[in-house]
Amino acid sequence: MYKYVIRRLLLAVPVLLLSSLIVFGLMRVMPGDALTALMAESGNVGERELKKLRKDLGLDKPYYEQYLLWVWQMVSFNPGDSIFTNEPIPVSLKKAIPVTVELAALAMILGLVIAIPIGVLSATRQDTPPDYAGRVVAVSGLSLPDFWLGTLVITFAAIWFRWIPPIGYVSFWESPWRNLQQFLLPAAVLGFRLSAATMRMTRSTVLEVLREDYVRTAWAKGLGGRIVVYKHALKNALIPVVTIVGGQLGVLLAGTVVVETIFALPGMGRLTVEAILYRDYPVVQTNVMLVAATLVTLNLIVDLTYAWLDPRIRYS
Repeated sequence: MYKYVIRRLLLAVPVLLLSSLIVFGLMRVMPGDALTALMAESGNVGERELKKLRKDLGLDKPYYEQYLLWVWQMVSFNPGDSIFTNEPIPVSLKKAIPVTVELAALAMILGLVIAIPIGVLSATRQDTPPDYAGRVVAVSGLSLPDFWLGTLVITFAAIWFRWIPPIGYVSFWESPWRNLQQFLLPAAVLGFRLSAATMRMTRSTVLEVLREDYVRTAWAKGLGGRIVVYKHALKNALIPVVTIVGGQLGVLLAGTVVVETIFALPGMGRLTVEAILYRDYPVVQTNVMLVAATLVTLNLIVDLTYAWLDPRIRYS
């Protein structure tokens, strides 16, 4: 097990290096630069001030020097300051990360609470009205884009119930009820999309496991239906589901970019969008690398979870 973990961590190094090269290159080939955005905000800037500003920001150096400097800053956990706001990037992340983590965690909980029971119900009631209803819900979740569904939810909530989510972020510790009001709709939008793929996978794997010989033996021994389904079948059926859920966590992180912008939540997604608009290189690069490192870590956790779900799986 330990050798496997160490090997996976070593393999993560080239993945992260490739990700850093891609995001660094994409930011440099985008039209305009950070100074153009700063000039648009501050008005006319003289050539001398522009040259001095470029030197202060390190944008006058060759690209390879800028890249190596940035990699060293990331390795030393000192990503620098925002070009646009001059705020230290760790300070911005300290404000944004809790928002995104809370949104993703709540969406994951809602998605699993919806997906697994409905997936099991569809499998045990195959080709019946509950199964058809579950399929419709799953296909709808896969088909409806987050930005359209989020806009529709806000619009209908305002028209039908005369209510919109509170404006201005409030942490859970300050006001739990107001915080829940802010996060319930965006988490439901993200969770609905997550539940769709998980629901389909749960239904397929449970159907497959229910046809196995050991499940038939359990039925023949007279065990209760719930014991057979939830104790014998569901645990083995969850192995592919765990893979889907691990991948969906990455989708959640990407989905927060749109949902946080629609619902005005000051999380990582909104921070990244604003940084892209202002060509704030350090912020965008740092955020993307954090997401890449998170995905690598999640994939490792998913692989290690297999051994708990199925003791026959061993890592050497």
